[in-house]
Amino acid sequence: MRRVRQEFARHPVTLVLLLTFAGLALATSPLRMLAEDEFRVLLGMGIAPLREADNLWSLLTFGLFADSPAELALALLMLVACVGIGERLMGRWRTAVAFVATPALGALATIGLEAGGVLGLGEWDDGLPIFDPFAPLVGVVLTASAYANPLWRRRIRILGFTALLVMILYSGTTLDLVRLLSALAGLVLGTVIVPARRRVLRWVRSSQHEARTLLSALLIVIAAGPLVAVAGLPWGLQPLGPLFRSGAASGADASCPDRLAVTASCLTELSRTRFDGLGPVLLSILPLLVLGVAAYGLLRGRRIAAWLAIVLNLLFSAVSALYFLLLPAFPDAAELPRAEAAAATLPVALAIVHPLVIAGILVASLTHFPVKPSRRSARRYGITVAAAAVGSGVLYLAGGWLLRDQFEPPVTLLDLALDLPERYLPTSFLSLRVPDVLPSGAAAEMLYAGVGPLFWAVLLAASAVAVLKGGGRAKASDLDRVRALLHQEGIGSLSHMATWQNHEYWFTSDGRAAVAYRRVAGAAITTGGPIGPDCHNAEAVLGFARFCDLQGWAPIFYGIPEELRSRLDRSGWSTAGIGGDAVLDPARFSLRGKRFQDVRTSLNRAAKLGVTTEWTSWERLSLAARTQIEVISEEWVAARNLPEMGFTLGGVDELRDPEVGLLLAVSPTGRIEAVTSWLPTYRSGALVGWTLDVMRRRGDSMNGVVEVLIARTMQLAAERELEFVSLSAAPLAGVEAASDADLTAQVLGFLGRRLDALYGFRSLLAFKSKFRPEFRPLYLAYPDAALLPAVGIAIARAYLPRVSVRQAVVLIRSLLFAPQPTTPSREKVPAL
Repeated sequence: MRRVRQEFARHPVTLVLLLTFAGLALATSPLRMLAEDEFRVLLGMGIAPLREADNLWSLLTFGLFADSPAELALALLMLVACVGIGERLMGRWRTAVAFVATPALGALATIGLEAGGVLGLGEWDDGLPIFDPFAPLVGVVLTASAYANPLWRRRIRILGFTALLVMILYSGTTLDLVRLLSALAGLVLGTVIVPARRRVLRWVRSSQHEARTLLSALLIVIAAGPLVAVAGLPWGLQPLGPLFRSGAASGADASCPDRLAVTASCLTELSRTRFDGLGPVLLSILPLLVLGVAAYGLLRGRRIAAWLAIVLNLLFSAVSALYFLLLPAFPDAAELPRAEAAAATLPVALAIVHPLVIAGILVASLTHFPVKPSRRSARRYGITVAAAAVGSGVLYLAGGWLLRDQFEPPVTLLDLALDLPERYLPTSFLSLRVPDVLPSGAAAEMLYAGVGPLFWAVLLAASAVAVLKGGGRAKASDLDRVRALLHQEGIGSLSHMATWQNHEYWFTSDGRAAVAYRRVAGAAITTGGPIGPDCHNAEAVLGFARFCDLQGWAPIFYGIPEELRSRLDRSGWSTAGIGGDAVLDPARFSLRGKRFQDVRTSLNRAAKLGVTTEWTSWERLSLAARTQIEVISEEWVAARNLPEMGFTLGGVDELRDPEVGLLLAVSPTGRIEAVTSWLPTYRSGALVGWTLDVMRRRGDSMNGVVEVLIARTMQLAAERELEFVSLSAAPLAGVEAASDADLTAQVLGFLGRRLDALYGFRSLLAFKSKFRPEFRPLYLAYPDAALLPAVGIAIARAYLPRVSVRQAVVLIRSLLFAPQPTTPSREKVPAL
């Protein structure tokens, strides 16, 4: 209770509004029981009250009341959360202004649209004004989003507006329209009142992990829309609602005593006769479950899940176009209730365009889903889906022909073939379609209603297997073999990176060594050298080269040590240095001396501020701690107008490996100030070293917080008697040509110097150098000097696999116009 009192003391606006809502509900409940209609006219929002000049206050009062005790209870819970968040982010007076202004503006815009007939609607459904306690809450949250960090600002706006738009499409009451317009008012208000230094008017780049999270959440929100319609919530605009609603056939016999004398009401009831029973319900739910599986696959980076979601959204768009544009033009279209609303221009356009936009976004974002299924897995999935479609179709045609006397009228094979596509569609989609045939017997009814759910159930099961298995059993088995080899002999800073996503594996014939590689731009570029006890065996390299030659790929070994480079050099391969692995010896490491004065100062500052370190792993973190790390990562990515790099540079996705250690800097309030991740290296099953991967901090954290984490890691490594700690290598930093004839080194060095203006490779190298590590050289090797152009392209594509056209222009501009190096060395541009 003390904590509750403290929270309300810090959030007085929340407390006042909470007491106001509860007090008004208690004070007005007797009056509402006696004169509900008059009460609504007095304080509710609608067209009629505004016709009275002295009733403008209804724009301010309609958001203070609820329609039921259950709605009031939910509104009070949401008020504590939404207004509390707004008050914490933007202060008291801004929260109060947003609470009052946004619903008033949203209501006024709604009244103007409906009164002017812009949406093809008339006045309120029942002619009475409305109450909505959620409109001001939505407005407050969207206003506060302008003050949130980049991660939550993007999430609130994208997911919030998507959810509101989905409610418009599938529920479509006037309340939904008020909330959407209140949210728009909040978005504009927040942009206006936020300080200029925090105002963001451009799209802020997100990390690959966050992009997948948002797209997955979008699909889940979209899948929830049809559930709203299935649940039987009220309809208003509802352009997509009828596609997933179940009807009733109880009035068919009464309305159609004579099937030969067909009336409009008879057509309506006939179209609803196929909506009874379990089959139609499953046919409405199963496509949504498939979409849910696709959303989970997007979160896991599965390419097959992205294509599944694209196909489903294109199907929904095509169904909407057929349902709202083509079927109403047919001569036998039923005259259904609310046909005018369904024909409204804006809702129909949204119903068709909305899934198309989602499909387009997914197509444009395919590079965010690098995990491709194996050919065997993809082939098995395609065969399963095709077999389900063909099998269910044959079952319906054959079964229908055998049971042809149980249909009205008796059917032919042509009738069954023409009716077959409709068996796979959500049943309410057919409410404007007069059934050509109807089952009259129990067996025919089971066949009629069961074919569609059977196909969707098989599709759901096949999709779940394809998504959960990722690259297939063979690829999972290969990864397990690679992990086993890494535990035997995984020397090198790049060795554990072989377990990251988007890798393929090649094994020697005896299985004692493996090569992890990525297929990029017609080349197979490895992550380090061979893995396993025979990791320095040049025969493993040459065997992999022969394998690549058979596949038509250019083999490129990236990040190999000196010993393997010298062997390949003697075999006639072209080699070049790509940087140095910054290695520290924990047993000999010390912070004494003047050169470590800055690090000691950072340690003392952390101790004074109460900043502590915590060694953990991702699976042991709480949800709140994981969210903080994601926020730190998003702030880091948003600060750059460049794509997140990959290949040998990890991100949030790579933190999830249970073998990866995390060292956090935590303030006394529990706020995570910085995070570093450490990749393990094993020999004979024992941990012998750590390699630094992710290294990110908050923009407003104390100076030197990352140095504190590295120093603490060295202490932990010494306590565990590890052989080494690697600060990893800065990509393409420090590459210099030994002579003018060393064209490979010239190309890599030129790219490294020019890209340093964008990614700070050399700044990273200078940061690591302050710890006085031993730099062990790493090399690039490829079999033929003529492959140099392919090598350059492959390395660039490996590090930057998701470069857009605009980003490519920025990169090219940096290559051409970046500042010259400050060191007095010649800048020689190599000619390829």
